[in-house]
Amino acid sequence: MKINRSFLAAVCFTLSVLTLSGCKKNIEMIKVKGGTFTTAQINKISEVRIAQKDIMDENSPDFSLSVSDFYISKFEITQELYKKIMESDSEANAEPSYFCQDNYANEKQELRPVEKVTWYDAVAFCNALSKKEGLQPVYQIEGIQRYTKDYAIKKAEVTADFSKNGYRLPTHAEWLWAACGGVKERKILKYSGSNDIEEVAWHSFNSKEMTHQVGLRKPNALGIYDMTGNVAEWCWDCVWNDEFQNKEYVNYTGPQEGSYRYIKGGCFVEVSAGAPFPCETFEKLGGAQFLRYYNTGFRVVRNIKKSGK
Repeated sequence: MKINRSFLAAVCFTLSVLTLSGCKKNIEMIKVKGGTFTTAQINKISEVRIAQKDIMDENSPDFSLSVSDFYISKFEITQELYKKIMESDSEANAEPSYFCQDNYANEKQELRPVEKVTWYDAVAFCNALSKKEGLQPVYQIEGIQRYTKDYAIKKAEVTADFSKNGYRLPTHAEWLWAACGGVKERKILKYSGSNDIEEVAWHSFNSKEMTHQVGLRKPNALGIYDMTGNVAEWCWDCVWNDEFQNKEYVNYTGPQEGSYRYIKGGCFVEVSAGAPFPCETFEKLGGAQFLRYYNTGFRVVRNIKKSGK
């Protein structure tokens, strides 16, 4: 029987596309139109959200933070997705979560957010997901060292190429812009999506001190869930020092070096916060990138091509 090579190639291509698209259905992404935070807006947000003295004093630089359009995951990365992507890595622990047995109401255990992952584990997941979907990995990860107990990554050399089209952690500025609702949110709200924490968050008064299935509370204006509560979330940036000048920072990715990475979003063990959602934009809220926190997970972002495709 003679095989038509063109037909076979077309079939193989179609199967490849179907496989990749099937995988992509495992993670829903929200398109976020970019924009700018000015110093005045940051001050106003600080007043509303934390009812404290302005973060910026009269001697602070007059700068702004701008982000380009990007995609961000609708939900925090779930235990189910983390396992599916990482179980093919024989050196990784695909089921690291502390909250892996307790059931609550009719929630699905596997749809709880993953936690007890180091910052290094989070960037490794981003690369693995990118490769799974045929995308360009953003991170170069070398010299990996793991804990002997649960195989989490405790040390590695990580560099990023933000021109790649794969998955990555959000920058602090991107996370903040998305949490505040971007250009779609007209009001300055106390929490991401509402002034009523009960509407949008799992926190210490309603969580029973455990994580919960993602997406059960109200989303923000962009349709993004759990940006105030459930688990706090790793960001890419090293925690900022007082380095800003009087200029516009476009797609700022933070200092080149540092001991801590930003953790944002609040969590289930304090009212609105483990690392609070409120916009303490320049507070030093972060965690050691080699530690595993039972209240910290992550979500992912991707670049949007200028063509919009």
